[in-house]
Order: sequence, then structure tokens, then C-alpha cells
Amino acid sequence: MKLKSLFLGSAAALALGTSAQAADPIAVALDVCDLLGISGLTISSETNCLKFTGNVSYEWKWDIDASTTTGDLDWALKAVATADSDFGPAMAVIELREKEDNIMATGNPAVAPATLTAGPNDVVLHEAYVGIGDSSSTVLYAGKKGSVVKQGDDDTFTAIFSLDSLGLSGDAAGSDEGLALGGGVATGGYVLQASASLGDGVNAAVGLEDLGTANNASLIGAIGVKQDWGTAHASFVLDDIIQAANVWALHAGATFNVDEMSFRVAFETASDNTWSGLLTGKATFDMFTLAAGVEFDNASQWEAAVSGVAKVDDNVTLTAAGRWDDNSNWDIALKGAFKVSDTLTASAKINFDEASLTALETDLDWAPGGGTKVNVGFNADSAGNTSLSTKFSKTFE
Repeated sequence: MKLKSLFLGSAAALALGTSAQAADPIAVALDVCDLLGISGLTISSETNCLKFTGNVSYEWKWDIDASTTTGDLDWALKAVATADSDFGPAMAVIELREKEDNIMATGNPAVAPATLTAGPNDVVLHEAYVGIGDSSSTVLYAGKKGSVVKQGDDDTFTAIFSLDSLGLSGDAAGSDEGLALGGGVATGGYVLQASASLGDGVNAAVGLEDLGTANNASLIGAIGVKQDWGTAHASFVLDDIIQAANVWALHAGATFNVDEMSFRVAFETASDNTWSGLLTGKATFDMFTLAAGVEFDNASQWEAAVSGVAKVDDNVTLTAAGRWDDNSNWDIALKGAFKVSDTLTASAKINFDEASLTALETDLDWAPGGGTKVNVGFNADSAGNTSLSTKFSKTFE
């Protein structure tokens, strides 16, 4: 329990207890965080509420056969100062991150991770911006911030295997699931943006982004819909409008929910005449969830996956999945997850592929609460590679 809550509760009890005896009841004053509807780890002054969020994680890995060890420290700290204004809540946001995990250093989230060469002690300003307005109507943003581009509705429903190995539209092979923006367009970075709620689950946004690059600006337009039938979005990026370079990219997707089934379609294309698409669906029955998906592009590359998940009971879940592509690469995997207790889960996965490699992964996941997670994992394969790892993480907000 926070001290602030204790003080407010005590003040309220005192006011109720004395109102019957006093001519004028005692008023209970709420601080600015309560009045603005902000909770969490906060510090308040008379006019401002300062909220802190963040995360810290550390992973250590021992490559047993190579007799080498590696460690990876990740962290982020975000502070949001909010005050009331005539146009709605006014915010100043500052977020610091470890440089090697920052995704905005080049102004292009799709390529930035590969360009960073920094140690865990190097700190970057991930975000620093001003926002003003009510999220239920219109919000204006200015500063260093992520893009208003909407890129959801573009990942597969299949379990274990995601469709991310093609490296479509400049996305590094295996780097992330989903369809990346093509054309090498730059987004985010230093921005001027506006986001508006149009009602009935419709949100639209426009922005000038990548303003930190000399003589350049990207014009962004995006719209998203969230209703009972599902979600949908479309985003358009016109890059380098100052120099009129005519470089552009389009990203769109939609998810439809029909009873116990869901279907998804996504598409992206760009001015360099590249494009890629995704089709996926899933059906949920009493015990089983079946899913399938396929990703393809203009170069006749494709990758497909299928999976089946069986929830045997509240404690045991079994999964079988397969993946293959146009280059005759394939994988088959079996996984079992066993809930040992409310906070402890053990899992094991065995994987076979076209190279006759058999790999075993075992994990023990502990979630004791308070935003804390602990993982211990052991990996081994038929080529003689073995490793042991552990990861601790904590989030706060």
C-alpha cells in the first residue's frame, strides 16, 4: 500500500467521523495525480504529476562446449510529467535506454539495431517529447518520439514458428515477425504529430517525422479501426518530401473474428516495386487451437507454417508445429508445457529440420509476482552444441 493511499484513507475516515459533531465537515483533498486519474509509481506537486516506469533484465549464458560465457544487461527508464491544461492533459516525456538496444538512433526502427555498436554502459535518449490533448479527442506531439505508423495485424497465428525468415523489404532474416515497411523509408526520430479519435473505435494520425535528418522530412498518414468484428489499419509514408524524392511505402492489415475463428490478411508495398503479403487463420475448439499461415513476396519467395495446441487440462499444454519454405527448408517441433504451480512452469521442446539436426530446449519459468520473471534454460543439439542460460527481469509502473 502506498503512503499516499494510507494518508488519503485516514483523512477520509477522520472527515466522516467528525462531520456529525462539527457544523462544517472537513473536506478531503486529493492530489494532482488522483485528479488526473494517474496511478502507479508517482510523485506529485501542486500542479504536476510525475510518473516513473521502466524495466531491468540481465541474461547470462554459458556455452558449455565452447567454454565461453556472455552476459546481456537491458534496461529502460521513463518519466512522464503531466499537468492539466485548457486543451487536455499536457505531458513532458523523457525515456532513457541502453544504447545497444535502442531502436531510434538512426530514425529508422527497421534498420537501427544492426547499426549500433555500443556497450551496456552507453546511454541514449530514446524519447523526449511534449504532448498535449485528450486521448479521447486530439493529441499533439513534438520532439523525439516513435512513429505514428500503424503496423499491427501482420503476424501469424501459428504457435512456435513465426513467419519471419524471408527477410522481406529489407527486414533482416529472422529479425522480427510481421511485414516491415519497404522502400527504406525513415520514420520516427524528431517529429511533429497529431493523433485524433474519430469515434466508434476509429483513430487517425498524421505526422512529419525524421526531422533530425538535414533537409528531409517524412510525411505520415495512418488510420486504425477497432470494433467488435476485429481490427484494421492502413499507413502511408512519403519519404524525403523536402527534396521531392518520391520514395514511399504502404502498410495495411486487418483481423476478422467470427465466433471461435479468426482470419488475418496483411500487405505492404513500396516505390521500389517490392511487395509482400500475409494470410493466416486459426480456429479454437474445446481443447484444441489449430492455426495456419503463409507469407509471400514479389520475388516468388514464400514460407508457410501450421500448428496445433492442445490444452489437456489446466496444468498441461501440448503443441505440435511445422514450417517450410520455397527453398525446401523445413522444421517440425513438439513442445510440452507443464504448470508446476501458480508461479512455476516447466517446458521442453524438441525440433527436427531438413539438415537432420535434432535440438532440445528446456525451460523453467518462475513468475513470483511484482512484475518479476526468472528463466533458466538448457539447450542441446545433435551437433554437440550445449548451453545453459538464466535471465532475471523486473518491470515497474
